[in-house]
Amino acid sequence: MIDKELVKKNRNNADFWPSVNQRVAHEPLTWIEISKSALHHNISNYRSLIKPGVLFVPVIKSNAYGHGMLAVGSILQDHPGVDGAAVVAISEGIALRENGFGKKIIVLGIIDAGLQEVVRHNLELVVYDQEVIDQLNEIAKKLDSRARIHIKIDTGLSRLGFFTNEAFETIKAAFNLPHVEIIGISTHFANSESDEDSFVNLQLSRFNELINKLRLEKITIPLQHATCTAALGAYENAHGSLVRFGIGLYGLWPSNENRQAVMEKMPNFSLIPVLKWKTRIIQLKTLPAGSFVGYDLTHQVQQETKIAVLPVGYWDGLDRRLSNKGSVIIRDTIVPMIGRIAMNLCMIDVSGVPGVCIDDEVILIGEHEMVSADAIAGHTGTINYEIVTRINPLVTRIVV
Repeated sequence: MIDKELVKKNRNNADFWPSVNQRVAHEPLTWIEISKSALHHNISNYRSLIKPGVLFVPVIKSNAYGHGMLAVGSILQDHPGVDGAAVVAISEGIALRENGFGKKIIVLGIIDAGLQEVVRHNLELVVYDQEVIDQLNEIAKKLDSRARIHIKIDTGLSRLGFFTNEAFETIKAAFNLPHVEIIGISTHFANSESDEDSFVNLQLSRFNELINKLRLEKITIPLQHATCTAALGAYENAHGSLVRFGIGLYGLWPSNENRQAVMEKMPNFSLIPVLKWKTRIIQLKTLPAGSFVGYDLTHQVQQETKIAVLPVGYWDGLDRRLSNKGSVIIRDTIVPMIGRIAMNLCMIDVSGVPGVCIDDEVILIGEHEMVSADAIAGHTGTINYEIVTRINPLVTRIVV
């Protein structure tokens, strides 16, 4: 049993720590904090943009964009303003169901488990292949049930989906299958994050033209959905009867252009980042002037420098391109990362942090603009989506 008061008194005593390193078995040295209140804030703000009766379905695919699918799913299950959740693969839908998620689950198209699981777990599968529709009809027949599907339309993204010119006949045929229920029709915009709207309008016109053509054949599909986070804020005419709500759920903007477009319409609109990534110092040392730091000798200190070693590296999802570029926050002070980020470790310069101790908490990603997902994306030449989704799913997630 560790005497925590003794640990606190001896944090700066290097000789003391080898005997208490067993603490790592009880406390994670790096973890993700998920803010329940920030999630609620973001849901409320985006929910206010849609008309009553339009279904509101957050996207929690790919481990909830790195935030933790089961943790986020449990919060959505209890939120009265949320009508369901969207995931990318059947296996994710199964995991949600088996962990108590009882609302609508839309699987956005990756078939990584048997199609019978779609029916057994009451999942709604987005389909883009006639053979899959036929198979679902046969499976549902054997199970004395009906498979609920959404038809995916490729209106210009050139990704998954039926082309509009082939979708009409496919839907007509599927509409008459006894064990398949078409409850949705969907498409996805190619550049709704941009401030240029001509291609969005082209895609939307193609989508609506198909829906109107089906109506003339007395085929009415209850749920029409094209809207992602960016379109939700910028294109009210695209809301349909269901909106899919992705990156904004996590308090991140799809792009600067989209942020400007939304803020021009609604100056009081705001998002709060949901995720904080934290770690702790595991060693402190003072380097003499001229010392090199890390692999490949990419950083050399010019004067006596106090550094801290952190138990986080690119295995955990800390991008190696942050070497000698990134920043962290410790004791409310912004400090630089120095040297190469390694697989499991990285170093920071804490010379300017008074009283710094072993086991001090360090913020790797947070709300501050210097350590935000957007800032890190800028350093590494990517987008905020990638920064959060690439955090290793084995890193502990905690709802706070």
